[in-house]
Amino acid sequence: MAPLDDANELLRHTSTRIAVVGASNDPRKYGNIITKDMLRHGYQVIPVNPTESTIAGLRVYPTLADVPKPVDIVDVVTPPDVTLKILKDAEAAGCRLVWLQPGSFDDAVLAAAARTTLSVVDDACIMVEARRIPKTKS
Repeated sequence: MAPLDDANELLRHTSTRIAVVGASNDPRKYGNIITKDMLRHGYQVIPVNPTESTIAGLRVYPTLADVPKPVDIVDVVTPPDVTLKILKDAEAAGCRLVWLQPGSFDDAVLAAAARTTLSVVDDACIMVEARRIPKTKS
């Protein structure tokens, strides 16, 4: 199954746990917009940011290693130089699927992602996909 198909299957279920790495309290940043959007869709959202303690009323974890498992989707909204480390963290934490939001990757990130065991989505926005997919409460 292609990574986007796999990701979209996960988005069918509101029980899907999504770690938003680069989550933010700044309403102008996608780390905030995506966190709130995924919450509105009913997903279990886990914000990850080393400098925040709460975002959208949720506890924030400083790193992926600190997030209680399992994590179904790691949604990345960090600059490419940070994303390189996130790929290593995701693999070390046993995460399987990483969703690279536009702006979070460059050629170096895509090359590094190809060398991992991760399933990587880099050609779609999680908010757009979540809007069009019918969900089940499971």
